[in-house]
Amino acid sequence: MLKKILLNSAKFILALGIVIWLVQSGKLDWTLLAKILNHPTNLAIVFIVQLFLIGMLTYRLRYLLSPRTSVRLDFKKLYLINWVGMFFSSVLPGSVTGDVIKVWYLKKEDKSFSTPFLLFISFLDRLMGLTGLILLMGFFSILNYQKLSSLSEKLIPLLHFNFILVSVVLTALIVYFFFPKFIHSLLTLLPNHPLKTRLESLWSDLAGARRQIFTAIMISIALQFISVLIFHILVSPHYTTNLDLTTLLSFIPLGFMLVAIPISPGGLGVGHMAFQTLFGFAGETNGANLFNLYFVVIMCINLMGSIPWLMLKKNVKH
Repeated sequence: MLKKILLNSAKFILALGIVIWLVQSGKLDWTLLAKILNHPTNLAIVFIVQLFLIGMLTYRLRYLLSPRTSVRLDFKKLYLINWVGMFFSSVLPGSVTGDVIKVWYLKKEDKSFSTPFLLFISFLDRLMGLTGLILLMGFFSILNYQKLSSLSEKLIPLLHFNFILVSVVLTALIVYFFFPKFIHSLLTLLPNHPLKTRLESLWSDLAGARRQIFTAIMISIALQFISVLIFHILVSPHYTTNLDLTTLLSFIPLGFMLVAIPISPGGLGVGHMAFQTLFGFAGETNGANLFNLYFVVIMCINLMGSIPWLMLKKNVKH
């Protein structure tokens, strides 16, 4: 317990240290937040689209869970559970911490769900999101390579890194969808052990769910596109250069991946530094401030997840 407290404290101190350094170096100006109110229409659109995005996340989760339950999973209840998960991911270090809370609530929805299964589904849900990010980023990096490479030489290594990522993901997907027996044959080479049996069973389940996984990946690509769109709508009035949505789609997903690393609450500090660097590659020197606008607005929406948390908590007591 003490070790966990010390680790979380270290993460908070690191995040706070990065933010203080950005402020002192002039890269982060908190007064810019006041300008959000100058664009109420953008704020309203972002709020509505973010609620729609939570709905899509809920649909993907229910789609992955449905084949393994005889209980009809209530969409409204799952929507609230997802929002609660986002709330805890925002107040605790790392964006994956809310998954543990979701698992606890999902077990109450259907007691036949085992904790390992729900943890695996949560991991798979996250993996689908990551896959969607990489495919989206890779597609637009290839589509806009000439434009982006002429925009800034600093973007070229980043684009090449994107190509490597998308190549690895596409190779893995090709093996999964078209050569599942190849992985099974590799698993048979493992020494006899209960873990081997478990892995073979898990792979058989995954191989039999290829249609579901394909649909989940398509949903994830749409989700990640909407996430970048939300970012663009919110911060576009504050660009100092002529950035457009297609340019953002080539590097913002990488920033979202870095924010998801469990280092700080909601990517505080880490996200500011990452977006300062990524936008700098495109010639935009205002990256930390742009992420700060997005961070604060999305954090406020996520913190509103405390309302469904109290609602669910009340229902559990009764």
